[in-house]
Amino acid sequence: MPRSTPLVDAMAMAMAVAACHATEGDIFRTRPDASNGADAPAARPRPLPLASWQIQLTGTLDTTPDVAVYIADLETPASVISELHAAGRIAICYFSGGTMEPFRDDASRFPAAALGASLPAYPSERWVDVRDATVRSIMRDRIAIAAGAGCDGVHPSGLAAFAADTQLGFTRADQVTYDRFLSAAAHERGLSIGLVEGDASLSRDLLADFDWTVAWSCLDLDCPSTAPFVAASKAAFLIEYGDETRVAAVCPKARSLGLSAIIKRDGNLDAFRVGCP
Repeated sequence: MPRSTPLVDAMAMAMAVAACHATEGDIFRTRPDASNGADAPAARPRPLPLASWQIQLTGTLDTTPDVAVYIADLETPASVISELHAAGRIAICYFSGGTMEPFRDDASRFPAAALGASLPAYPSERWVDVRDATVRSIMRDRIAIAAGAGCDGVHPSGLAAFAADTQLGFTRADQVTYDRFLSAAAHERGLSIGLVEGDASLSRDLLADFDWTVAWSCLDLDCPSTAPFVAASKAAFLIEYGDETRVAAVCPKARSLGLSAIIKRDGNLDAFRVGCP
């Protein structure tokens, strides 16, 4: 999993004015959801199709790129989230929804019985059992932290763990139930939520539950997991790896698929960013 260190009504007018500063031709608008009840919080701004964006999960957050959407770590200080809002930007907060991240303050809360295999790419992280009540409580608390910090949405990774060798034995149906649990928990707090690391069939099954999606290094295959979101006029973000020399190969094709693409140096997801014109 990628990792990092780290509007209410009064804010809506400021964001509308600041929106003109977003680059790359974005039209910055909000899409309110229907209320979930009299006491439900107002839905916060959520990404729109082909919005400019940045994701940074390591190092001190660089807020200078003039983009509409920032994805930053859950532990990003609330003051930095406020700075992004003051500039008319949507702030989305990342955490792993499918693994135990040892650097999180809540790492010790995961029951030993709910921990599975280590991840090959991140051996200090372990898959978690999506059926476990404590795991779900931890994730609900993370979503509450995101809402309290002012995040507009959450980016939980690891939501297709059923396809990995978790050594936990949960099924695709268990995964779908868990992913819908996360979506409901986010929406209850007025936050948007993105589906990450899915496949085309998972995207179809969860399209009504998730508000946007992120795909990784899939242009060669036309990014099939993003197609349901694009067809439904929901934002679809793409990360490809490389540098400025890949713009001609990445940007036109991504645009033709309805994707907001950026090029990052590598999986560390630091401040380096090449945006598409």
